[in-house]
Amino acid sequence: LLAQNKLDISPLITHRVPIEEGEKAYEVITGEEPYLGVLLTYAAQAIPKENRIHNLQAPTVRVKPGEILALGVLGAGNYAQATFLPVVKKTGGIAPIGIVSASGVSARHASRRFGFGFAASDPQTVLEDPAINMIAILTRHNLHTPQILAAFEAGKHVYCEKPLAINREQLEEIQAALQKEEQPLLSLGFNRRFAPLAVKLKTFIDQRQEPLYAHYRVNANTLPPDHWLIDPEIGGGRIIGEGCHFIDFLAFLVGANPSEVTTHGLPDEGKYSEDNVVMNFSFPDGSLGVVSYLANGDKSYPKEYLEVFSGGRIAVLHDWRWLEMIQNGRRRVRRHALGQDKGHRASWQAFLDALQGEETPPIPYEQLIGVTLACFAAVESLRSGETIQIG
Repeated sequence: LLAQNKLDISPLITHRVPIEEGEKAYEVITGEEPYLGVLLTYAAQAIPKENRIHNLQAPTVRVKPGEILALGVLGAGNYAQATFLPVVKKTGGIAPIGIVSASGVSARHASRRFGFGFAASDPQTVLEDPAINMIAILTRHNLHTPQILAAFEAGKHVYCEKPLAINREQLEEIQAALQKEEQPLLSLGFNRRFAPLAVKLKTFIDQRQEPLYAHYRVNANTLPPDHWLIDPEIGGGRIIGEGCHFIDFLAFLVGANPSEVTTHGLPDEGKYSEDNVVMNFSFPDGSLGVVSYLANGDKSYPKEYLEVFSGGRIAVLHDWRWLEMIQNGRRRVRRHALGQDKGHRASWQAFLDALQGEETPPIPYEQLIGVTLACFAAVESLRSGETIQIG
Protein backbone atom coordinates (compact mmCIF):
# COMPACT_ATOMS: atom_id res chain seq x y z
CA LEU A 1 0.00 0.00 0.00
CA LEU A 2 2.86 2.36 0.76
CA ALA A 3 4.57 1.55 -2.54
CA GLN A 4 1.35 2.29 -4.43
CA ASN A 5 0.81 5.56 -2.53
CA LYS A 6 -2.51 4.27 -1.22
CA LEU A 7 -1.46 4.68 2.39
CA ASP A 8 0.03 7.94 3.64
CA ILE A 9 1.68 7.73 7.06
CA SER A 10 3.50 11.06 6.87
CA PRO A 11 0.96 12.80 9.18
CA LEU A 12 1.90 10.26 11.85
CA ILE A 13 5.58 11.24 11.82
CA THR A 14 6.25 14.16 14.13
CA HIS A 15 10.06 13.93 14.34
CA ARG A 16 12.84 12.85 11.97
CA VAL A 17 16.27 12.32 13.50
CA PRO A 18 19.45 11.24 11.60
CA ILE A 19 20.79 7.96 12.93
CA GLU A 20 24.06 9.69 13.80
CA GLU A 21 22.07 11.80 16.29
CA GLY A 22 19.98 8.91 17.53
CA GLU A 23 20.25 9.95 21.18
CA LYS A 24 18.04 12.93 20.40
CA ALA A 25 15.23 10.56 19.40
CA TYR A 26 15.32 8.96 22.83
CA GLU A 27 15.37 12.37 24.46
CA VAL A 28 12.12 13.16 22.65
CA ILE A 29 10.27 10.00 23.69
CA THR A 30 11.51 10.15 27.28
CA GLY A 31 10.96 13.87 27.69
CA GLU A 32 7.91 16.09 27.91
CA GLU A 33 7.83 17.24 24.27
CA PRO A 34 4.68 16.01 22.46
CA TYR A 35 5.39 13.33 19.85
CA LEU A 36 3.66 10.59 17.89
CA GLY A 37 6.05 8.97 15.41
CA VAL A 38 9.81 9.42 15.83
CA LEU A 39 11.63 8.30 12.69
CA LEU A 40 15.33 7.48 12.53
CA THR A 41 16.68 8.39 9.08
CA TYR A 42 19.64 6.84 7.29
CA ALA A 43 21.93 8.08 4.54
CA ALA A 44 21.30 6.75 1.02
CA GLN A 45 24.22 4.33 1.34
CA ALA A 46 23.80 2.79 4.76
CA ILE A 47 26.67 0.40 4.06
CA PRO A 48 29.86 1.87 2.54
CA LYS A 49 30.44 0.51 -0.95
CA GLU A 50 33.92 -0.65 -0.10
CA ASN A 51 32.68 -2.56 2.90
CA ARG A 52 31.36 -6.07 3.31
CA ILE A 53 29.44 -7.27 6.33
CA HIS A 54 30.40 -10.76 7.41
CA ASN A 55 27.65 -13.06 8.53
CA LEU A 56 28.51 -14.08 12.07
CA GLN A 57 25.86 -16.82 12.03
CA ALA A 58 27.49 -18.69 9.12
CA PRO A 59 31.09 -19.57 8.36
CA THR A 60 32.97 -17.26 6.02
CA VAL A 61 34.01 -19.73 3.35
CA ARG A 62 37.25 -19.14 1.48
CA VAL A 63 38.42 -21.56 -1.20
CA LYS A 64 40.91 -21.50 -4.01
CA PRO A 65 39.32 -20.68 -7.36
CA GLY A 66 38.30 -23.83 -9.20
CA GLU A 67 38.42 -26.18 -6.21
CA ILE A 68 34.68 -26.15 -5.63
CA LEU A 69 31.70 -24.26 -7.02
CA ALA A 70 31.82 -21.00 -5.07
CA LEU A 71 28.80 -18.74 -5.55
CA GLY A 72 28.37 -15.00 -5.45
CA VAL A 73 24.90 -13.50 -5.91
CA LEU A 74 23.93 -10.09 -7.26
CA GLY A 75 20.42 -9.17 -6.11
CA ALA A 76 18.50 -10.14 -2.98
CA GLY A 77 14.93 -9.10 -3.79
CA ASN A 78 11.66 -11.01 -3.64
CA TYR A 79 12.46 -13.46 -6.42
CA ALA A 80 15.88 -14.20 -4.96
CA GLN A 81 14.66 -14.91 -1.45
CA ALA A 82 11.31 -16.55 -2.26
CA THR A 83 12.34 -18.73 -5.22
CA PHE A 84 15.97 -18.81 -6.28
CA LEU A 85 17.94 -18.99 -3.03
CA PRO A 86 15.71 -21.70 -1.49
CA VAL A 87 16.40 -23.77 -4.64
CA VAL A 88 20.15 -23.19 -4.32
CA LYS A 89 20.10 -24.18 -0.67
CA LYS A 90 18.02 -27.30 -1.29
CA THR A 91 20.11 -28.40 -4.26
CA GLY A 92 23.43 -28.00 -2.45
CA GLY A 93 26.79 -28.72 -4.05
CA ILE A 94 28.07 -25.13 -3.83
CA ALA A 95 29.74 -22.84 -1.31
CA PRO A 96 27.66 -19.67 -0.76
CA ILE A 97 30.34 -17.00 -0.47
CA GLY A 98 28.80 -13.53 -0.82
CA ILE A 99 25.58 -11.76 -1.73
CA VAL A 100 24.96 -8.15 -2.78
CA SER A 101 21.93 -5.84 -2.81
CA ALA A 102 21.70 -2.13 -3.59
CA SER A 103 21.53 -1.00 0.04
CA GLY A 104 23.04 -4.09 1.59
CA VAL A 105 20.10 -4.52 3.96
CA SER A 106 18.27 -7.28 2.08
CA ALA A 107 21.61 -8.92 1.33
CA ARG A 108 22.36 -8.97 5.05
CA HIS A 109 19.05 -10.71 5.71
CA ALA A 110 19.62 -13.22 2.89
CA SER A 111 23.17 -13.97 4.01
CA ARG A 112 21.92 -15.02 7.43
CA ARG A 113 18.98 -16.98 6.10
CA PHE A 114 20.86 -18.88 3.38
CA GLY A 115 24.31 -19.18 4.91
CA PHE A 116 26.40 -16.79 2.80
CA GLY A 117 29.77 -15.78 4.14
CA PHE A 118 29.22 -12.06 3.68
CA ALA A 119 26.75 -9.41 2.53
CA ALA A 120 27.66 -6.20 0.74
CA SER A 121 26.22 -3.29 -1.23
CA ASP A 122 28.79 -3.02 -4.02
CA PRO A 123 28.69 -5.63 -6.85
CA GLN A 124 32.47 -5.31 -7.23
CA THR A 125 32.84 -6.93 -3.83
CA VAL A 126 31.53 -10.16 -5.34
CA LEU A 127 32.92 -9.71 -8.85
CA GLU A 128 36.47 -9.15 -7.60
CA ASP A 129 36.50 -11.85 -4.93
CA PRO A 130 39.06 -14.49 -6.04
CA ALA A 131 37.27 -17.20 -4.06
CA ILE A 132 34.12 -16.86 -6.19
CA ASN A 133 34.05 -18.66 -9.52
CA MET A 134 30.37 -18.33 -10.48
CA ILE A 135 27.84 -15.52 -10.28
CA ALA A 136 24.04 -15.59 -10.10
CA ILE A 137 22.49 -12.36 -11.42
CA LEU A 138 19.04 -11.63 -9.97
CA THR A 139 18.93 -7.86 -10.39
CA ARG A 140 16.59 -5.65 -12.41
CA HIS A 141 16.59 -6.29 -16.12
CA ASN A 142 18.60 -3.28 -17.27
CA LEU A 143 21.56 -4.49 -15.18
CA HIS A 144 21.70 -8.02 -16.59
CA THR A 145 23.88 -7.32 -19.63
CA PRO A 146 26.48 -5.09 -17.92
CA GLN A 147 26.74 -7.50 -14.99
CA ILE A 148 27.12 -10.52 -17.29
CA LEU A 149 29.92 -8.73 -19.11
CA ALA A 150 31.58 -7.71 -15.83
CA ALA A 151 31.41 -11.31 -14.58
CA PHE A 152 32.93 -12.57 -17.84
CA GLU A 153 35.70 -10.00 -17.53
CA ALA A 154 36.39 -11.34 -14.04
CA GLY A 155 36.51 -14.90 -15.38
CA LYS A 156 33.37 -16.09 -13.56
CA HIS A 157 30.63 -18.35 -14.88
CA VAL A 158 27.15 -16.80 -14.96
CA TYR A 159 23.61 -17.93 -14.24
CA CYS A 160 21.38 -14.96 -15.05
CA GLU A 161 17.67 -14.59 -14.52
CA LYS A 162 15.83 -13.61 -17.73
CA PRO A 163 15.95 -11.56 -19.89
CA LEU A 164 19.39 -11.65 -21.46
CA ALA A 165 19.14 -8.04 -22.71
CA ILE A 166 16.48 -5.35 -23.04
CA ASN A 167 17.67 -3.75 -26.29
CA ARG A 168 19.65 -4.60 -29.39
CA GLU A 169 22.74 -2.70 -28.27
CA GLN A 170 23.01 -4.81 -25.15
CA LEU A 171 22.42 -8.00 -27.12
CA GLU A 172 25.20 -7.13 -29.55
CA GLU A 173 27.57 -6.75 -26.61
CA ILE A 174 26.58 -10.20 -25.33
CA GLN A 175 27.02 -11.74 -28.79
CA ALA A 176 30.50 -10.27 -29.08
CA ALA A 177 31.46 -11.58 -25.65
CA LEU A 178 30.21 -15.10 -26.40
CA GLN A 179 32.39 -15.29 -29.50
CA LYS A 180 35.59 -14.93 -27.52
CA GLU A 181 37.70 -18.01 -26.89
CA GLU A 182 37.71 -19.66 -23.46
CA GLN A 183 34.73 -17.62 -22.33
CA PRO A 184 33.10 -18.58 -18.99
CA LEU A 185 29.83 -20.50 -19.19
CA LEU A 186 26.51 -18.65 -19.42
CA SER A 187 23.02 -19.91 -18.69
CA LEU A 188 19.72 -18.05 -18.47
CA GLY A 189 16.76 -18.63 -16.17
CA PHE A 190 14.47 -20.08 -18.84
CA ASN A 191 13.48 -22.65 -16.25
CA ARG A 192 10.31 -23.98 -17.86
CA ARG A 193 12.17 -25.97 -20.50
CA PHE A 194 13.83 -27.96 -17.68
CA ALA A 195 10.61 -28.81 -15.79
CA PRO A 196 9.81 -32.55 -15.45
CA LEU A 197 6.54 -32.22 -17.35
CA ALA A 198 8.32 -30.24 -20.09
CA VAL A 199 10.78 -33.09 -20.56
CA LYS A 200 7.90 -35.59 -20.85
CA LEU A 201 6.06 -33.34 -23.30
CA LYS A 202 9.18 -32.88 -25.44
CA THR A 203 9.80 -36.62 -25.53
CA PHE A 204 6.17 -37.24 -26.55
CA ILE A 205 6.25 -34.90 -29.56
CA ASP A 206 9.87 -35.39 -30.62
CA GLN A 207 8.92 -38.41 -32.72
CA ARG A 208 6.97 -36.16 -35.06
CA GLN A 209 7.69 -36.20 -38.79
CA GLU A 210 5.85 -32.97 -39.56
CA PRO A 211 5.57 -29.38 -38.28
CA LEU A 212 3.74 -28.72 -35.03
CA TYR A 213 1.25 -26.15 -33.81
CA ALA A 214 1.49 -24.87 -30.23
CA HIS A 215 -0.64 -22.32 -28.38
CA TYR A 216 0.62 -20.98 -25.05
CA ARG A 217 -1.95 -18.91 -23.11
CA VAL A 218 -0.76 -16.81 -20.17
CA ASN A 219 -3.13 -15.24 -17.65
CA ALA A 220 -0.78 -12.54 -16.37
CA ASN A 221 -1.71 -10.09 -13.65
CA THR A 222 -2.22 -6.36 -14.19
CA LEU A 223 0.68 -4.21 -13.01
CA PRO A 224 0.42 -0.62 -11.72
CA PRO A 225 1.49 1.92 -14.35
CA ASP A 226 4.59 2.91 -12.38
CA HIS A 227 5.91 -0.65 -11.97
CA TRP A 228 9.62 -0.94 -12.85
CA LEU A 229 9.00 -3.89 -15.18
CA ILE A 230 6.94 -1.68 -17.50
CA ASP A 231 9.64 0.98 -17.69
CA PRO A 232 11.42 0.34 -21.03
CA GLU A 233 14.72 1.59 -19.63
CA ILE A 234 14.65 -0.61 -16.53
CA GLY A 235 12.38 -3.60 -17.06
CA GLY A 236 12.14 -3.60 -20.84
CA GLY A 237 8.36 -4.01 -20.86
CA ARG A 238 6.31 -7.15 -20.37
CA ILE A 239 6.98 -8.85 -23.71
CA ILE A 240 10.74 -8.59 -23.30
CA GLY A 241 10.77 -8.95 -19.52
CA GLU A 242 8.24 -11.78 -19.10
CA GLY A 243 7.03 -12.91 -22.51
CA CYS A 244 10.52 -14.24 -23.24
CA HIS A 245 9.76 -17.24 -21.00
CA PHE A 246 6.98 -18.44 -23.27
CA ILE A 247 8.69 -17.62 -26.56
CA ASP A 248 11.65 -19.66 -25.32
CA PHE A 249 9.40 -22.59 -24.55
CA LEU A 250 8.05 -22.59 -28.11
CA ALA A 251 11.64 -22.58 -29.40
CA PHE A 252 12.41 -25.48 -27.05
CA LEU A 253 9.47 -27.50 -28.37
CA VAL A 254 10.25 -26.88 -32.04
CA GLY A 255 14.01 -27.18 -31.55
CA ALA A 256 14.70 -23.97 -33.47
CA ASN A 257 14.31 -20.21 -33.19
CA PRO A 258 11.26 -18.52 -34.74
CA SER A 259 11.87 -16.87 -38.10
CA GLU A 260 9.08 -14.28 -38.15
CA VAL A 261 6.37 -12.83 -35.92
CA THR A 262 3.13 -10.93 -36.22
CA THR A 263 1.80 -9.35 -33.03
CA HIS A 264 -1.65 -7.93 -32.37
CA GLY A 265 -2.75 -6.25 -29.16
CA LEU A 266 -5.82 -4.90 -27.43
CA PRO A 267 -5.94 -1.14 -26.77
CA ASP A 268 -4.14 -0.16 -23.57
CA GLU A 269 -6.77 2.49 -22.76
CA GLY A 270 -4.57 4.02 -20.08
CA LYS A 271 -4.83 0.87 -17.96
CA TYR A 272 -2.53 -1.63 -19.60
CA SER A 273 1.03 -1.50 -20.94
CA GLU A 274 1.31 -3.54 -24.15
CA ASP A 275 0.45 -6.64 -22.12
CA ASN A 276 -2.71 -7.90 -23.83
CA VAL A 277 -1.15 -9.33 -26.96
CA VAL A 278 -1.25 -12.30 -29.31
CA MET A 279 2.13 -13.16 -30.84
CA ASN A 280 2.06 -15.45 -33.89
CA PHE A 281 5.42 -17.06 -34.65
CA SER A 282 6.55 -18.99 -37.71
CA PHE A 283 9.48 -21.42 -37.59
CA PRO A 284 11.89 -22.57 -40.31
CA ASP A 285 10.39 -26.09 -40.49
CA GLY A 286 6.87 -24.73 -41.01
CA SER A 287 5.79 -25.03 -37.38
CA LEU A 288 3.52 -22.36 -35.92
CA GLY A 289 3.48 -21.08 -32.36
CA VAL A 290 1.13 -18.64 -30.65
CA VAL A 291 1.66 -16.87 -27.34
CA SER A 292 -1.43 -15.18 -25.93
CA TYR A 293 -0.18 -12.97 -23.11
CA LEU A 294 -3.11 -11.37 -21.30
CA ALA A 295 -3.26 -9.04 -18.32
CA ASN A 296 -7.02 -8.34 -18.44
CA GLY A 297 -8.23 -11.52 -16.75
CA ASP A 298 -8.85 -12.72 -13.20
CA LYS A 299 -5.76 -13.79 -11.25
CA SER A 300 -7.70 -16.53 -9.48
CA TYR A 301 -7.74 -18.49 -12.75
CA PRO A 302 -4.71 -20.74 -13.53
CA LYS A 303 -1.90 -18.75 -15.09
CA GLU A 304 -0.56 -20.98 -17.88
CA TYR A 305 -2.12 -23.37 -20.39
CA LEU A 306 -0.44 -24.96 -23.41
CA GLU A 307 -1.76 -27.10 -26.28
CA VAL A 308 0.46 -28.83 -28.85
CA PHE A 309 -0.79 -30.59 -32.01
CA SER A 310 1.39 -32.64 -34.37
CA GLY A 311 1.33 -35.90 -36.31
CA GLY A 312 -1.80 -37.35 -34.76
CA ARG A 313 -0.71 -36.40 -31.24
CA ILE A 314 -2.05 -33.82 -28.82
CA ALA A 315 -0.38 -32.66 -25.62
CA VAL A 316 -2.05 -30.37 -23.10
CA LEU A 317 -0.11 -28.86 -20.20
CA HIS A 318 -2.22 -27.51 -17.35
CA ASP A 319 -0.37 -24.79 -15.42
CA TRP A 320 2.65 -27.05 -14.79
CA ARG A 321 0.53 -29.32 -12.61
CA TRP A 322 -0.48 -32.07 -15.00
CA LEU A 323 0.09 -33.11 -18.59
CA GLU A 324 -2.32 -34.87 -20.96
CA MET A 325 -0.91 -36.86 -23.87
CA ILE A 326 -3.40 -38.16 -26.45
CA GLN A 327 -2.62 -40.55 -29.30
CA ASN A 328 -4.62 -43.21 -31.15
CA GLY A 329 -7.63 -42.58 -28.95
CA ARG A 330 -5.63 -43.22 -25.77
CA ARG A 331 -5.18 -40.57 -23.10
CA ARG A 332 -2.30 -40.63 -20.63
CA VAL A 333 -2.00 -38.20 -17.75
CA ARG A 334 1.13 -37.31 -15.82
CA ARG A 335 0.82 -35.26 -12.66
CA HIS A 336 3.56 -33.62 -10.68
CA ALA A 337 3.78 -35.12 -7.22
CA LEU A 338 4.26 -31.76 -5.48
CA GLY A 339 1.47 -29.98 -7.34
CA GLN A 340 3.47 -27.60 -9.54
CA ASP A 341 7.03 -27.54 -10.80
CA LYS A 342 8.19 -24.88 -13.28
CA GLY A 343 11.72 -26.23 -13.46
CA HIS A 344 13.62 -23.80 -11.23
CA ARG A 345 15.63 -26.51 -9.50
CA ALA A 346 16.25 -28.51 -12.68
CA SER A 347 17.45 -25.38 -14.48
CA TRP A 348 19.93 -24.61 -11.70
CA GLN A 349 21.06 -28.24 -11.56
CA ALA A 350 21.67 -28.24 -15.32
CA PHE A 351 23.97 -25.25 -14.86
CA LEU A 352 25.91 -27.01 -12.09
CA ASP A 353 26.16 -30.18 -14.16
CA ALA A 354 27.52 -28.20 -17.11
CA LEU A 355 30.19 -26.63 -14.90
CA GLN A 356 31.27 -30.02 -13.62
CA GLY A 357 31.14 -31.73 -17.00
CA GLU A 358 32.18 -30.65 -20.46
CA GLU A 359 30.92 -27.10 -19.89
CA THR A 360 28.47 -27.21 -22.78
CA PRO A 361 25.76 -24.56 -22.24
CA PRO A 362 22.51 -25.89 -20.73
CA ILE A 363 20.68 -23.75 -23.32
CA PRO A 364 22.36 -23.38 -26.73
CA TYR A 365 23.67 -19.85 -27.13
CA GLU A 366 22.01 -19.52 -30.52
CA GLN A 367 18.64 -20.04 -28.81
CA LEU A 368 19.42 -17.49 -26.11
CA ILE A 369 20.20 -14.96 -28.83
CA GLY A 370 17.35 -16.01 -31.13
CA VAL A 371 14.67 -15.87 -28.45
CA THR A 372 15.85 -12.42 -27.37
CA LEU A 373 15.70 -11.21 -30.97
CA ALA A 374 12.20 -12.70 -31.24
CA CYS A 375 11.10 -10.62 -28.24
CA PHE A 376 12.41 -7.44 -29.84
CA ALA A 377 10.70 -8.34 -33.13
CA ALA A 378 7.39 -9.04 -31.35
CA VAL A 379 7.42 -5.55 -29.82
CA GLU A 380 8.31 -4.02 -33.17
CA SER A 381 5.45 -5.86 -34.87
CA LEU A 382 2.97 -4.75 -32.22
CA ARG A 383 3.91 -1.10 -32.68
CA SER A 384 4.20 -1.15 -36.47
CA GLY A 385 1.33 -3.51 -37.28
CA GLU A 386 3.59 -5.43 -39.66
CA THR A 387 5.04 -8.93 -39.82
CA ILE A 388 8.70 -8.78 -38.75
CA GLN A 389 11.46 -11.08 -39.90
CA ILE A 390 13.56 -12.18 -36.93
CA GLY A 391 17.30 -11.82 -37.18
